[in-house]
Amino acid sequence: MTTDRHPARKKIFLTIGIAAGILVSGALVALVLRLGSAKREIALLKEAAAELRASIVELEGNLSLTAYERDRLSHTLALTAEQAGVLQEETVALEEKVDAFEKLQTLDPELLKKYSKVYFLNEHYAPPALVTIPPEFVNGENRTLEVHAQMWPYLEALLRDASRDGLGLLVTSAYRSFGTQATLKAGYRVTYGAGTANQFSADQGYSEHQLGTTIDFTTKKTRNLSSGFDATPEYKWLTEHAHEYGFVLSYPKGNKYYIYEPWHWRFVGTSLATDLHDDGTTLYSLDQREIDDYLLSIFE
Repeated sequence: MTTDRHPARKKIFLTIGIAAGILVSGALVALVLRLGSAKREIALLKEAAAELRASIVELEGNLSLTAYERDRLSHTLALTAEQAGVLQEETVALEEKVDAFEKLQTLDPELLKKYSKVYFLNEHYAPPALVTIPPEFVNGENRTLEVHAQMWPYLEALLRDASRDGLGLLVTSAYRSFGTQATLKAGYRVTYGAGTANQFSADQGYSEHQLGTTIDFTTKKTRNLSSGFDATPEYKWLTEHAHEYGFVLSYPKGNKYYIYEPWHWRFVGTSLATDLHDDGTTLYSLDQREIDDYLLSIFE
């Protein structure tokens, strides 16, 4: 017979979980209320703009009065038109903010989080939709590799353009579930030992592959993962063009998480990838708040 030696600890964890749930629920309610308030404000602004436009029409009809009245009304008309223009600009700006807010509600915030021993994906997390990579781009026969459905158009464009440039770029690993990553890591521990395995393989829940937006590349000639990939024309092409399709190298030389992995590329959107490329920096060198600003444009 076993007894729980840490009832107090379990009670603390349970209390923390309930409190976190209440905080999240409260935050969601606040967001919904803010959205409703913004929409009502837009409706009022549009109504006010319509009234101003009606006033303008009426004022224009009265311009046939005396010269004095005409000049006075012209001045009033100019002021009213200016006010209407300002009101219209404010309405457009507010509508854009509401549209952006609504769009953010449809985007998965996990897509730009920094994993690799920093953030954790639970065993139930999976992309909302996956698509199968065509066999022509997969390393090995009779293998099914899947990726995030919204990311696939970018990856497909990258692979086809690389092929048109005469390169033999192939995908050898893509989406991996929590369970698949656990099995893979266990095998690595048996083969290489825990210490060595931890240098090149993430624990389940900490792998970028679970997001469905991360790819391990190889070539038709090498057909494997090795540091020698960075000596291939395919790698050189990726360093010059991958950002144009929204991909960045996750673990360059000198990173503090894993060994150098020239084959491991992650989709973060063209805006963030291009800025990282132009600035000569890496995803994991940025503060998470800076990265979060790019979520809205990840699939644009």
